Amino acid sequence: MKIINVLLIYFLIINFSFANDVDENKNIYQVQFILVSHAKSNYLDKISDFISDPYNDIKKIKIKDNNCIIDKSNLCVKYEKDYKLENFNKYIEIIDKDSGLKVISHKEWVQNMDSIYNIKIKGGYDYSEDIFNENLEILDFNILSEGAINKYDGHISIRKNKFFKIHLNILERMKMKQEGFFSSDALVSKEHNIIQNIKLNKTTYIDRDNFGVIIKVKKIKNI
Repeated sequence: MKIINVLLIYFLIINFSFANDVDENKNIYQVQFILVSHAKSNYLDKISDFISDPYNDIKKIKIKDNNCIIDKSNLCVKYEKDYKLENFNKYIEIIDKDSGLKVISHKEWVQNMDSIYNIKIKGGYDYSEDIFNENLEILDFNILSEGAINKYDGHISIRKNKFFKIHLNILERMKMKQEGFFSSDALVSKEHNIIQNIKLNKTTYIDRDNFGVIIKVKKIKNI
């Protein structure tokens, strides 16, 4: 819970919000998102009945440059008024000053709410070298993904119905200590499915054991 205290001291704007009626006007919205880790260890103790959750291989939209806009081809292209948008850089500066916290992913984009867009979230410790050097045992290859095998891998989408709602599906990979002096560590995974209503134009913090999410959905007016 340390991150909550840090952010409250500086801004006093974190909101644990659960409902807000939606404006029926179909304008575009800016989404600001930070995934932060607040656990130093990448290890789990041996759990005899642990079952690794599989990697969810669905089509995701990559945000290469923050505050791009998602077009009809499901690509995030430059938004011509991106320079007028606010950003979450102030939070990044705060988190970077705290040795117990680490920014895993910082994404900002612009979208309409007519469609559901799955935004790719990926980052954290890269286990690829450990696997390549056979220092890490794979109990279930279904937990692996394309490219780097990061600690966090998944996607987030924003839904607009009666309320604004976030859907975060993220796989958390960890090293699990195996029994036996000469045993290699094993790579395991846990899937997190977070569904939560949020208030429009309000910053919300969602906390889990090893990570937290800072998110804000803002309606873009005539700027």
